Amino acid sequence: MKICRKLLRLKNSNLLFFFSVLIFTNCSKEQKKEDFIARVNDSYLTREEFASLVDTTNLSPIDRKQVINNWIFNELLYQKAKDEDIIDLEEFKNIMKTSSKELAAAMLLNNYVSSEDIKFSDSDLRDYYEKDKNYFQLNADSYLINKITFDSEDDAIKFRSLAIESDWTKASNFFSSDTSIVSKTEDELIQGNNLYPYQLMKIAKDMYPGEISIVVVESDGYYSVIQMLGKYEKGTIPNFEIIKYKVEKRFLAEKKKQLIDEYLKELYSHNDIEIKK
Repeated sequence: MKICRKLLRLKNSNLLFFFSVLIFTNCSKEQKKEDFIARVNDSYLTREEFASLVDTTNLSPIDRKQVINNWIFNELLYQKAKDEDIIDLEEFKNIMKTSSKELAAAMLLNNYVSSEDIKFSDSDLRDYYEKDKNYFQLNADSYLINKITFDSEDDAIKFRSLAIESDWTKASNFFSSDTSIVSKTEDELIQGNNLYPYQLMKIAKDMYPGEISIVVVESDGYYSVIQMLGKYEKGTIPNFEIIKYKVEKRFLAEKKKQLIDEYLKELYSHNDIEIKK
């Protein structure tokens, strides 16, 4: 079961993910599960296995539902493919063979990079930002916002009233343990066309810094409130403090790529390799 869980942590490639699903399906059929989140015929998604599919630390109810639905759809398709003997086709077996090598390679690189401690400071990130500022230029009008979403309209209204009467931080602290909160983000720089739902995007265009929006009804009975912190036109390069998390993400991605390149060179130099013309 430990191997099965570890395989599912690598989900970047659709092909590798499908291969992981097949392994996961076989693992889940080892015995009938009593404590499970979802079931498709004789295949069970237990809480332990669900935790191996996704980081549940800050998982919203919407994301949780999506992960479960994805598992169900994949399971339905796999079981149907099995009924139609897809997994017995030579083409399928060849893909599985190739995928197993790719998955093993991906796991090896993931383990290697994870074992390496990449040390850096704020000064390193700032130097990286200054060196390549143009990369962080905005390609669309963007907003710096606070956003909170509830599954209760009454709580959303109460939060908004408290935020207006005092301030957003005090309201956020007061509601910190409220179970009706679906998601919450602070100081997030988001492109206008990525601000959901559409009504919220329209409202944001006319808001001024510090203003708190009305309660906006989203799909599936969710209610959102945003606070406008700042507006940034297309082509603007935000200050380092505003996009520090993006700078860090790109900085680490480049450092990991360098580690992988060096690791591959080392492997290449220590193995017998021949390429014929």
